[in-house]
Amino acid sequence: MPRLFTAIPIPSQLATQLLALVPESPDLRLVPPQNLHLTLHFLGEVSAPRTVELAEALAEIPVPRVSVQLSTGGMFCDAAGAGVLWVGLKSAEGVQMLRDLQQRQRDVLQRMGLRCEDREWQPHVTVARYRQANESLLQQFLLSCRDLALPAEIGECILWESSAGPGHSTYTARQHYQSQSQSSAP
Repeated sequence: MPRLFTAIPIPSQLATQLLALVPESPDLRLVPPQNLHLTLHFLGEVSAPRTVELAEALAEIPVPRVSVQLSTGGMFCDAAGAGVLWVGLKSAEGVQMLRDLQQRQRDVLQRMGLRCEDREWQPHVTVARYRQANESLLQQFLLSCRDLALPAEIGECILWESSAGPGHSTYTARQHYQSQSQSSAP
C-alpha cells in the first residue's frame, strides 16, 4: 500500500536557499532539494481504492494563494537525541490560511476514517536530519536563521506518495491541487 501525505511543495530556488542555512557536516543529512515541503498531513499507508477516493475528495477543497515568509529556524528531537532541523513560517494571515487548509483536509480525512495526527500542526520545512544532537552544529544552524527573511508564494498542494529508498525517501506526486485565488499579504 502507498504511504501518503499532503504537503505544499517548496520551489527549487527557495529550496537551495534553505539548504544553504545548514552547516556542512557528516553529522547532518540534508533533505534532497526536490523533497523539501511543508507537510499538512501524514496519512501513512492507504489502499489504492481509498487513495483514489481521497484524491477526489481533496480536489473539492480550494487551495489558497498565500504569501508567507520563512523566518525562523528550529529543531525537533526525540528522547534518543535524533531529530530534524527546520525552518518555520511567519505571516499571521498567510499561516492562518494554511492552517484553514490543513483543517479542511483534516475534516475530509476524518470523514473518510483515515489517520490524522493528534498533535497541533506546526508549519515548518524540514531541511536536515541528525542521529545524535551536536550542540555546536545546532547552534550554527540557529545562528544562520537568526536574520532569515525569505519570502515565499504558496499556491499548490500535492498528495504525495513516499517510498523508502537508500539514504532518503522518494516522493511521487499522486495529485496536484492548484490555487485559483488571489494572494494574501505577507
